[in-house]
Amino acid sequence: MLLVGCVSLHTGADKVSTNGMVKITKNRIPMDAKVMALCFYHPELYSPHTMAWSDVFANAKVIDYRSENPKEFAYPIGSMFIKKKYSKSKKQEKPDEIGTVMVKKTNTGKVSDWEFNFLRLNDGKLLKPKTPLGQHSCIKCHQAYKSRGYISRESEFAMQDFLSSESTK
Repeated sequence: MLLVGCVSLHTGADKVSTNGMVKITKNRIPMDAKVMALCFYHPELYSPHTMAWSDVFANAKVIDYRSENPKEFAYPIGSMFIKKKYSKSKKQEKPDEIGTVMVKKTNTGKVSDWEFNFLRLNDGKLLKPKTPLGQHSCIKCHQAYKSRGYISRESEFAMQDFLSSESTK
């Protein structure tokens, strides 16, 4: 399944293309309970994780890299993951208007190699996360995932399932 969007990876400083993104989740996955707990702490703030289920999408760079390097996590520049969120329940059919996106921009081996944003799904417009002073940020949480190239456990499990199902075709 493809996720359709703008024309190229970057159509401007505030847009991201979602052309060619491949859904890697067989079934929607719940957000990590630890991450949701951080978001519950301040319910007045918009959170992409509060009570969220998601479909995870990856671009061809990610899929090709992991197909060739199944145990490696040094994702190439241009790798992109998108999570379409479904806030109400696992069975909800209409996704939230805002998803999350992470794009690999540099290759220094640090979490800062990745750019994290909210993504308005209908037009590919990037919406920079606003992290109040003292609050957790995308980067702060993703630092804990260094052993997986800064990709969450849930997204990594989805990638493994996707690649194993592709290899049996």
